[in-house]
Amino acid sequence: MSRSTTVLISNPRAGQGGAQRAREVARFREAMLARGVELEVLNTTAQDEATQLAAQAAADGVETIIVSGGDGTINEAVQGLVGTRARLAIWPRGTANVLAREIGMPVNYEQAAEIIARGKTKRIYPGCAVLEGTGARRYFLLMAGIGLDASVVEGTRPALKRRFGKAAFWYAGLEHLARWKPVSFELEVEGEMLPATFAAVGKGSLYGGGLRLTPRARLDEPLFEICIIKSESRLRYLRLLPATLGEGLADDPPDILFRRATRARVTGRVAVQVDGELIGHPPMTFEVVNETIELVVP
Repeated sequence: MSRSTTVLISNPRAGQGGAQRAREVARFREAMLARGVELEVLNTTAQDEATQLAAQAAADGVETIIVSGGDGTINEAVQGLVGTRARLAIWPRGTANVLAREIGMPVNYEQAAEIIARGKTKRIYPGCAVLEGTGARRYFLLMAGIGLDASVVEGTRPALKRRFGKAAFWYAGLEHLARWKPVSFELEVEGEMLPATFAAVGKGSLYGGGLRLTPRARLDEPLFEICIIKSESRLRYLRLLPATLGEGLADDPPDILFRRATRARVTGRVAVQVDGELIGHPPMTFEVVNETIELVVP
């Protein structure tokens, strides 16, 4: 490949950041060059810049856009890739690396370079959250979380993430659950109104922190799996944790329900996150979009 066909969008703060991160990127670039792929490296310098860089690279005809960072950086880049012909590849270097775990993408730079250079791909269907108040759209590859987990994301301090990695979400989550007061909201799925205190709209089977809340969701299917929990008991939520760490939650009426759909709508006074990033508050609609993304996979 020539220089114009492959770009690496890198978060310079990923991993340990600083000089260590710069050395990692240099080694990755050498590993790709050894496999006949020359990279142009673009470092992000501000929030949401990955969106602009990805959109410009795709408009310039770049064939493969590699994103190196965490799920948040990948999500930013996806905003600029939906509807383009560019392929997405990832070299995971973030806190949780949920997308990497979903597709089996290694963190090791040599192994990641080998997979990306090989170029095997899969067509995946993104989800999209539409904020009804403004019409703003936010695409996601993994999940939307409504209620408890969005509150956890909001309360997880960046310093804690840097120090403890994905364990930071467990610390923040357990701390938050101890003082959490469940807030009820409503989810509409294919005309059915469902009360909830938490809901996960899943495009992938994995959640942050190693949880499986939508274990039957698949990236390459144009469908959500939606997990709805309406319990108001903090103890009940604690008791559900072991199941989410195993094969995943199962239907357990009346307070745990699952639905499969291409669209859902939420109303209520709760926070919403997608792919680990807070995006706002309802009313909000979630839909599977028709514009697929070609994702490089092992």
